[in-house]
Amino acid sequence: MKKIILLCLVTCTFFAADAQTKKSKKSKKVPNKEAIAKARFNKQEIEKKLLRDSLVVAMRTEDSVRVAADSISDLQKESESVAYRENGLKAIDSMNKEKYATMAAERAESDKAEKVQADISQTIKLSETTMKQVKIINTSYTEKAKLILKGNEEQQKVQELIALNAERRDKLKAIVGKAKERKLEKERKEYIAKNGIDKETAWMDIAQPVAKK
Repeated sequence: MKKIILLCLVTCTFFAADAQTKKSKKSKKVPNKEAIAKARFNKQEIEKKLLRDSLVVAMRTEDSVRVAADSISDLQKESESVAYRENGLKAIDSMNKEKYATMAAERAESDKAEKVQADISQTIKLSETTMKQVKIINTSYTEKAKLILKGNEEQQKVQELIALNAERRDKLKAIVGKAKERKLEKERKEYIAKNGIDKETAWMDIAQPVAKK
């Protein structure tokens, strides 16, 4: 009898423990309201963080694109500025080269004219002082002749040059005398006949042509 009662107690205890275990497991499987709310909050926070991260990435990407575009624009502007400066300098350099070439040619002609006058003056044995006076007169009248040559009508130019040349010769006669002035003119014409017309004094030959041999 005791065994039967003990067996019943053991069996009841086992079933009671099993029931309690199942109840405990069941209670663990069913989350309470607080756990649900916490899980929902955590999910929302994760979603917010993901959204923030994606916005930050998008903004950084946009900034990178803008910075790259600004850099390209700055490079283009700098390149255009450099090209403009280089082209401007090239144009200026080209103009200067032409200007210097013209100046050099004019200087060469002037030097040649001075040599011609010096050679002629030495031929008729003029003094150093007289040679300088002759040079000043010829240079002065040559400048006046250049202004006349810029005129309009050719016939008018010739008449004015003839008058100017006569005036020049009168000035020379007053310094060196008629005889030496004639020798100067003779030597000038002979020099031109041998060496060709000097551009600086070519106007004199327009006023008084030299016969070519």
